[in-house]
Amino acid sequence: MRHVHRTLAPLLALSLLPLAACSNSSDPDPDSDPNTDVDASGCAPAATFGSVAHDPTAILRYGSVPASSLDPIRMIEANEITVLQTIFDPLVKLDANDQPVPGLATEWAVVDDGVMEFTLREDVVFSDGTPFDAEAVRFNIDRAMNDDESNIKAELANVQAVEVVDEHTVRFDLDPPNPAAFPIILSDRPGLMASPDAVRAAGSSTAFSDAPVGAGPYAVEGAWYSRERVNVRAWDGYWNAEERLLGGIDFIETSTDASLGALQAGDLDVQYIEDDKVGAACADDRLRVMSSSTNEIRALLINQAMEPFDDVRVRQALRHALDREAIAAALTDGRSEAATQWFPEGSVAYSAELADAYLYDPERARELLAEAGYPDGVTFTAEIGGTFTAYVRMGELVQAQLQQAGFTMDLQLIDPAQMLARLYGTADSPPQIAAAPLAMAPARSPSNRFRERFFEDGRYNPSGETVPGLRDLVVRADAAVDPDERADLLRQAAALAAAEAGAGVPLFFVAGHTAMGAYVGGVQRGSTRSNMTFDGLYVTEGRVPVA
Repeated sequence: MRHVHRTLAPLLALSLLPLAACSNSSDPDPDSDPNTDVDASGCAPAATFGSVAHDPTAILRYGSVPASSLDPIRMIEANEITVLQTIFDPLVKLDANDQPVPGLATEWAVVDDGVMEFTLREDVVFSDGTPFDAEAVRFNIDRAMNDDESNIKAELANVQAVEVVDEHTVRFDLDPPNPAAFPIILSDRPGLMASPDAVRAAGSSTAFSDAPVGAGPYAVEGAWYSRERVNVRAWDGYWNAEERLLGGIDFIETSTDASLGALQAGDLDVQYIEDDKVGAACADDRLRVMSSSTNEIRALLINQAMEPFDDVRVRQALRHALDREAIAAALTDGRSEAATQWFPEGSVAYSAELADAYLYDPERARELLAEAGYPDGVTFTAEIGGTFTAYVRMGELVQAQLQQAGFTMDLQLIDPAQMLARLYGTADSPPQIAAAPLAMAPARSPSNRFRERFFEDGRYNPSGETVPGLRDLVVRADAAVDPDERADLLRQAAALAAAEAGAGVPLFFVAGHTAMGAYVGGVQRGSTRSNMTFDGLYVTEGRVPVA
């Protein structure tokens, strides 16, 4: 008899309330992938800003430096956005439910077929004192689209022209149009505005990265060191200084294993922690934890252009071979939801019809391998950075389960600095490995996940292949004005991706946990590092508990 495992109950969905003894829940946003709070055994303060006076000179110590480049157009690591957002304000921001809200642009609208107009905030300057205006927007978008060093060009592929209407108005000619997705795109790297004068003076992306200049709340102080330390400080002239509640932030690289100890010792003020540390953090009266659901996925990622994954039957067998509920339970202490597809329940792209598409069924996996010409099973190599403890543990559990279904996964531990280049390749070297137990970073919109992971030119698609018809569905979804039409198109795209079992095996959606000293307030959600926002964070005077 085949062993079939069905999905457990979905995430809770409750109205947004201040956190008390444990974290809260909120209704998933119907038009984006949510980073909403869930009951994940967090323990955050119920107080809001104003209950205890804050120290506007405080320097917050954050335990991660996810940055190898501080130039928005040259992405080396996805999580660099954490630091970038302290230096560069975007044209559009996202609220706690990932809905577009004003940033450096105060409003936007479709003014003609395929044309969107953005009104810009007045009296804004970059930290070098030069003005932010429509010409600066045109310069930044042109640079992101055309600079030889830019690797974010694909996100703006539909921008045909940028027109300066007046000093504070700019229009984008979009073909194909994507009115639902474009503001969200401008909340990410393409919308982070750099000083044109500073870019020109630097002469190269590398030189600008050494001394970046933006219009964000903080400016880099002194030299910074890739993946080691970045210090940013408040600067006079920031347009939204009243809402900036810190004197600065020190990003201090701290290993995941050492993070809780560093918080308890007072060496850090805020840090993202893994599931297995939440209980200990909550038991410590000196700390608080905010927990939220995310759309970040832990997964066994594959290159479907490499053997044996170039056969769809092998990829489908891989999906049936893994008990995702058991993996999620074992690795997250039950705090995360097993993934049946690449989008969580509550996402506009989630399809209830796909929930049972690849049930845990080792016998079916063996049948598919035999059909593909592997009656005796198949062997492949997977690699992971040896210091990524959580991923190594996940890889070992995946390895053991796969063995029962006819897969032999040779798990190699390598230098973490080589990991991503070997999986995704570089400009000078093609991908080297067929699989890796890793994370699929949070996506700000479903179309963004499709473009990055499933399009042939996606920066996180090592295969360079896409499913026929997938691009058309995503493009049409982004152009759709009617929400129901957009949802239907995205679900069709998800079904196409599922049929091909592309990209690998989604295992579980990560519950993000942000741990902080009890004297830190204003944390809005327990997001993962790539979505961490410092808007509204503060440290109390004398570092007394918030509540």
